[in-house]
Amino acid sequence: LSLSEEDALRAQIFGCWSVPLGLPFDEELLVRIKLKLKPDGTILKSEILDHARMNTPGQSFYRVLAESALRAIRICQPLKVPPTGYERWKNLQLNFDPTEMLKG
Repeated sequence: LSLSEEDALRAQIFGCWSVPLGLPFDEELLVRIKLKLKPDGTILKSEILDHARMNTPGQSFYRVLAESALRAIRICQPLKVPPTGYERWKNLQLNFDPTEMLKG
């Protein structure tokens, strides 16, 4: 996968993402999501890689963040995908890192 293709897809999704307010910065809040895309740019499947953490006591901020990430993915469909090379970009991993976004 050429980085520009993957970055373009990521940028679209991050553009739809609004970082929840009031997240604590001292916590390791990184949500990793694996996507499977259809050739038309709609999302076939989205899977949170640390899913167990969403239901862990004391991880409510993580859950809020994960839900906001999934919402961004949903809102952004269909993605503007390259017309060719489906095999290259059909699987995408996204790291939703609020500190990156807020540093801007």
